[in-house]
Amino acid sequence: MNWKLIECTSRWFVDVLWMIVQIVLAMLSALCVLPSLLGAAGSMQARAAVCNDGFSPTSMMSGNTPQAALTTHYNKNFIENLKARLVHLRLCTRLPMPAHAGQVFRNFMIQPLNANTTQTTEGTVGAGLSVSIQYQDYQLGQWADFLNISDKAFITSISDDLVNYEKEMAYRLGLTVDDLVMAYFDYLRTLDSKTANQDVLTGNYQMTKQQIEQVPFSMEGQNILPMDMGYYYGKIHPFFIGDLMALDNSNNSIVDILKHTPQGMLKLEELPDGPEGDEVKYLELCGARWMRSTNCTQTTGTQSAVSTASGLTAVRTYIAGKDAMVAIKLDRPDRTNIGDGDHRKMRLWRGEYKPGNVADPAGIVGAGTSYNAILAFGPPPDTTSRARCFDAVPQTT
Repeated sequence: MNWKLIECTSRWFVDVLWMIVQIVLAMLSALCVLPSLLGAAGSMQARAAVCNDGFSPTSMMSGNTPQAALTTHYNKNFIENLKARLVHLRLCTRLPMPAHAGQVFRNFMIQPLNANTTQTTEGTVGAGLSVSIQYQDYQLGQWADFLNISDKAFITSISDDLVNYEKEMAYRLGLTVDDLVMAYFDYLRTLDSKTANQDVLTGNYQMTKQQIEQVPFSMEGQNILPMDMGYYYGKIHPFFIGDLMALDNSNNSIVDILKHTPQGMLKLEELPDGPEGDEVKYLELCGARWMRSTNCTQTTGTQSAVSTASGLTAVRTYIAGKDAMVAIKLDRPDRTNIGDGDHRKMRLWRGEYKPGNVADPAGIVGAGTSYNAILAFGPPPDTTSRARCFDAVPQTT
């Protein structure tokens, strides 16, 4: 045997096989380390983006794209402005006046007869009775306003201007009616001193539950009937609601009374009554219901006994029985509908104008909205006030 050839062949196989083994081991090691290398590379890239120590992927920004910075989105739904709740017309007896019936509405009232405690003489007919009839006239007045929009503004505007302006005009009319009615109620303090029976003239001049409880009985003591709904209806400023609910923690206060009945607890849990709710449900006491409103007469100086005594501004509260005040509206269904005086429910005229008329031949007035109401207000034909209008100084501000 050729041992030398066998030795050379064996050495060659060992050298070649060892090299192949090393290459395989190196490839396996690389495959095992590859995931770690990829993770490290990703971390470095992320760090470069966060720390801004790498390249920036954005080449165009707001500074060199002015068309992006100049674009503005306009909200077509306007922010609601602040308006008072207008409820005073609901304290009136509202009557329609038919068309073609003149300009004065007249109410009549028979004076009640006195008791007869004298016996009739037997066999003698005697003299008949004569009743006394009083009347009150209400002169119709007219309130109207309009608002026009040019055709250019009307066509190019992005908002629904006619609807928006109608709402503002309705509030103007509602506030006008509320103020007119309130002025007549204030007059009742001059007509009959009992109207001011519950003025707060002592202490800190703060309204308490005492006034809320007394006024219905003050009117009932004059034989004044509740309104058609079976309740006396009142108008109260939210400041006084705060005084009655938050500041009065005494026994038998309004909160103390309500918390002792399941129904009362439910009313307390529902405070407040909601954004559209006018009635103060948790003040339904002694046959009276109250409606909240910030549009109440304020008195200073010598304008009322309370403001004179306190040297502060007093706010007036109102409560009415049946026929405390009469409100007349000329029956014109094609014009403004004031309803119960709530401006949110009023419907005014609004629309587009036709071009070519003599007042605007070119048609440059595009559209408008307006109201036209013919109304009258006044007390009944009686010298006894059927309402109470009393002053106090609110502690809540």
